[in-house]
Order: sequence, then structure tokens, then C-alpha cells
Amino acid sequence: MILGIETSCDETSVALLERDGTVRVNHIASQIERHQPFGGVVPEIASREHLAHLFPLVTRALADGQAEWKDVEEIAVTSAPGLIGALLVGVAGAQGLAYGLGIPLIPINHLEGHIFSPYLQREGPALPLPERFLSLVISGGHSSIYDVRRGAVTMLNRTRDDAIGETFDKVAKFVGLPYPGGPQIEKQGREGHADPKRFPFPVPQFKDESADFSYSGIKAGAIRLAREQNISVDGDPQALADFCATFQDALIAQLFDRLEVIWARVAGRPSELAIAGGVAANGVLRDRMLEWCNKHDVTVRLPEKRYCTDNAAMIAFAGLQRENMAGDPRRVVARSRIG
Repeated sequence: MILGIETSCDETSVALLERDGTVRVNHIASQIERHQPFGGVVPEIASREHLAHLFPLVTRALADGQAEWKDVEEIAVTSAPGLIGALLVGVAGAQGLAYGLGIPLIPINHLEGHIFSPYLQREGPALPLPERFLSLVISGGHSSIYDVRRGAVTMLNRTRDDAIGETFDKVAKFVGLPYPGGPQIEKQGREGHADPKRFPFPVPQFKDESADFSYSGIKAGAIRLAREQNISVDGDPQALADFCATFQDALIAQLFDRLEVIWARVAGRPSELAIAGGVAANGVLRDRMLEWCNKHDVTVRLPEKRYCTDNAAMIAFAGLQRENMAGDPRRVVARSRIG
């Protein structure tokens, strides 16, 4: 088996995977309650929480997975990108375990964990990876589309400012909704027969015809509108529902706008599109993605919701794809950024 460790942000996670990608156990210690009073992740708090939870989770994962240390052949750990203090906890812990056991350590790019995660199943072996697929990674820190060929990952676009999940969180905080903001805005937008056209937002475009994302303008416009219209959890419930539905629609509209641009440009179009990251759990997005893929005759891979947020199962699964990187644990380095 392979042991996965994930500590890149505010989720401490440990998983055990079998060689065929079957998830034997995937434990997560959430820090949401610790960060909610601040409306976002506080790096110092996140690091301390990882220290408190990591090794108890390792012990629990082995027990619940009915495994012993002799069953673990490799360890995969998130080494980048992320909060450096948080990453250091996971990397140092994984180094100590791997060195003590005399087994290889595989450094994993957190984004690649997300990219491969839609192929993990709730039960049983992972789905086979296709020769090529497009991957849309959308989370609190990332908004990008990738071309994945035989495991080689090429970035096709990125966000030039805020990520989509970060935008959800900041606007939700401004109107008084709790952290994390994405699920709260989706919930509000589904209530009260919300009108998603009451407060329209334009889809931003770049003069250079770039396919990059940009969410800072929508964020600023939404906050300005909420201030002018007195939209908040303490105000008119219908106005809040309409605002949330409209705002969410604007964020999702930009995803499909850029996806259409890239789809028109990409050569030899792939047969599968995989969606990953925390925002991939959004029900409205999932429904529209199914419609888009049916229209374009593309197989869509939507991750199990348990694998949308940061988790160690996806890191262990990425480790199975990157076994060529396994080596001396003392040479693994935590990095907050890549490139």
C-alpha cells in the first residue's frame, strides 16, 4: 500500500491506498471551526493544528485500515504549493516516517493531486486514467485548466488575480455568511425562488484575448453592490437570495466562457473533461458541466464530493502516478510556490 499525507492548507489528512487505487481509508481533520471567526485561513493556526493532528491521524489510519507498517511500501506527501508552515509539518512528518521505515518518499504537487482525484471511486479500484484529458481545477487558491497527456501536465490558463473559491469566501464574508463561503452562497441562491438575473454581472474579457480567469472585478463589483443595496444576512432575505444566485451565476459563467475559448483552440480535442477542487462540489456547477459535456460529446469526470476538498487519498493516488519521483526522503523540500 501507499500512505498519503496532505497538510498544504487547513485540512490535515492521512490516507491508505492499495496499488489499484482502492481507498482503504481517508481521514481528514477539518479546521473550519478554528478559522471561521477570521473569515479565512490563518496560516499560524493552520500549522499548529497540523502538528496536533498529523500523527494521531496516521495511527488511526493504520488501525482503521487494518494495516501494519510492514504493509506500507511508499509514502506520498504534498510538498508544494501551499502555506509553507503547513507544508513543513507534513513534509517533516513524512520524512521521519519514510526514513525510519527505510521506504521511498514521493513529493507531490498538490495541484496534481486534484487533477487525478476525479478518477478515485467511493468504493473499489480507481478508474483507469485516459491517455489524455482536460482538467479544470477550481478551489480557494486555484483556478486553471490543464491539458494532461500520459501524466504530463500542461497549464492552458490561470487566474490573473483571485481564485474562484477565494472570491466566494470574500464576498460571503462581506454579506455576513460564514466561512467557507461557497456552500453558503449556493445554499442562499437555492432558497426563496431566487432570481439569478436581478443583479447581473458582465463576464470580464482581456484586450489581448487571453483565456485567463479574472475574478477580482466581479468580487469588487459584488461588494460594491451589496453595500449600495444593503444586502446582508440581517437585511431582506429575498434580496440576499437573488444576490447570491446572481453572483454565483457570474462566477460559473466565466468558467464556461474560458472553457469554450480553450476548447476551440486546443488541437486534437480530448475525450474526457475532469473537474476538481473544492468548488467542484458546487451542485449548480456540476449540473451545468454535465449539460456542457453532453453538448460537446465529452465524457465528464466529476469527483466524489469527499475528494473535492483537500485530502490525502488524492495525494496517495498522485503518488502512484509519480513513482518515478520516489527517492531519498532527506531530499524532499517543502515549497510554497512552484516555478
